[in-house]
Amino acid sequence: MSETSHDLLSALGGARNVAHLSVCATRVRIVPVDEAAVDRPALENVPHVVAVAVAGDQLQIVLGPGRAQLVFEELSERVAAASSRAPGRGGNPLVRAIRVLVDIFTPLLPVFVAGGLLAALNNLLASPGVFAADSLVEMAPWLTGFAALAGLLGAAVFALLPVLLGFSAAGRFGGSPYLGAAIGAALVAAPLIERAEASSGVRADDAGGWQIWGLDVLGVDYLGTVVPIIAIASLLAVIERFLRRRIRGTAAFLFTPMLVLLLSGLLAFLVVGPVMRVLGDALADGVRWLYETTGVIGGVLFGGLYSPLVVSGLHQGLVPVELGLMADGGSFIFPIAAAANVAQAGACLAVAVAAGRGSRLRALAVGSSAPAALGIAEPAIFGVNLRLRFPFLVAAAATAIAGGLVALLEATAVSLGAAGLLGFLSIPPRSFGAFMVCVLTAVVLAFAGTFTWARWRIARGRPLEKPPEGTDSATASPGTRTVEVVAPVTGDAVLLSSLADPVFASSGLGPSVAIAPGEDLVRSPIGGTVTAVANTGHAFGVTSPEGVEVLVHIGIDTVTLRGTPFAPVVGQGDTVSAGDALGAVDRAAIVASGLDPVTIVIFTNADSFTIPWMSAAPRFRSGDPLARVVVEETGATGTGTGTG
Repeated sequence: MSETSHDLLSALGGARNVAHLSVCATRVRIVPVDEAAVDRPALENVPHVVAVAVAGDQLQIVLGPGRAQLVFEELSERVAAASSRAPGRGGNPLVRAIRVLVDIFTPLLPVFVAGGLLAALNNLLASPGVFAADSLVEMAPWLTGFAALAGLLGAAVFALLPVLLGFSAAGRFGGSPYLGAAIGAALVAAPLIERAEASSGVRADDAGGWQIWGLDVLGVDYLGTVVPIIAIASLLAVIERFLRRRIRGTAAFLFTPMLVLLLSGLLAFLVVGPVMRVLGDALADGVRWLYETTGVIGGVLFGGLYSPLVVSGLHQGLVPVELGLMADGGSFIFPIAAAANVAQAGACLAVAVAAGRGSRLRALAVGSSAPAALGIAEPAIFGVNLRLRFPFLVAAAATAIAGGLVALLEATAVSLGAAGLLGFLSIPPRSFGAFMVCVLTAVVLAFAGTFTWARWRIARGRPLEKPPEGTDSATASPGTRTVEVVAPVTGDAVLLSSLADPVFASSGLGPSVAIAPGEDLVRSPIGGTVTAVANTGHAFGVTSPEGVEVLVHIGIDTVTLRGTPFAPVVGQGDTVSAGDALGAVDRAAIVASGLDPVTIVIFTNADSFTIPWMSAAPRFRSGDPLARVVVEETGATGTGTGTG
């Protein structure tokens, strides 16, 4: 698409005439600096341009699914605009923060699940009292090496978390993932610098503090932390973009990465480290004071706050406090942490039970529940509960109640261990009954609350996932296949010509059907592979095994909302059946923004098949027949629908 991008920039009046650049499922949106410098006829004649529309001060260059994203990426590099990858500015700040965290953690979920299960396997093999008085490795010494390897592989994932998060977060904020991983490695390698004698200018003194060229820096252990590396990755991306706009050619290759790491490192060790140290100490002192002063109320408050602390990574600052409490006779923190983890497991398991069989959400929830129950809650929190929001809140509330019971029953732990179902190994006999009551209360309340919420959604016609209904294709006649397409939402049919967007109104992207939705869940109109999910969650591309490409586009100009009303539940490459959930949408938020929430189903490669029948019904229920497509068996195979 380089030639198309070059021609577009020429017609736009050059890269310097582009004030803002963004992309949606079908078009590149450009705000020019000087509208008079734009050559509209030349734009319309650029190869692959379907149409050029004007909306206010914005030019909408319609290129169709797939091409829009490719051209946008080319244009972004040419005009150094990274707005499409920066966090959205609209909407509730808490919702935006959660969305950023989910975006960062989602690619890492398979690693978290693997690490959690390996750590749990090590706990089972090496912990005494699980199967007998002695551990399995003590009874079968030949298992010692295997248990140690499993423990190493599992622990490394979470101990070196800043490296993984640096890679993912830097990419999320528009920087180089590899530079993000490098700064993450620097954070966790800091204690090793003196041993490695990497530099005489960087040394650790006897008190554990750091000196960098004469400047005193507090020594902070970044192993397993979350917030510092995310903050640094966001700054790294800003620094990198700033330098790349100013350093060109060979000099950029030689000096830009070095300067990015150097400046980011200075900020990390001179600013973020001291700030996080102060926050950690204040948090630890505050938790101890709260619990010791307010009793049951303190237990409720700390229980409710523990899971949000895990999300932020600030729970790592509680370890010194916990060790001090254990030295004094027992820690209340460990029982509450165990209750929090099993509560997240219970909520995640409820999602798995409520979700449709064979769905991606169910598989993810099942795989994330076990590690959480055994003490590794990150896969359940970031992969399922926080993504759906309500299950996370239910689990936090259940933990708050369990925290009150911990204080009331005076449940304590005398050693660190797996903060989950195996946590009883760290509990003295006098507190064993109280510990089990607290843990069981947390898991039962979290499961019941989440499952009730899920059943309520189903009763309202908004299931989390719809069970597969089998194949959507049937043989129509020798040499052809028929694909049944169903309505993705419940609602009234809308006349295409009445749509405010001229491209959609004219079916410029292909035969289309528009529905004014009466529900907040959008489902797949066909069975097949999810070939694209818009970055903002407002559009989905699905391609059937026969090559029928369908684009489901939610709303008109809703890309401008930067993803705030949308919550996708599928990712690119997932397999879905007709009727499976693609994502949820807050229609009220779209309407409040002055936009149309109409859902449009577009056949983007209609030249590869025939549509002998398309419904003219005035109203649809989700799953009602929408169209029938006939495909030659030797015909289209599809190239995949793309979105921005």
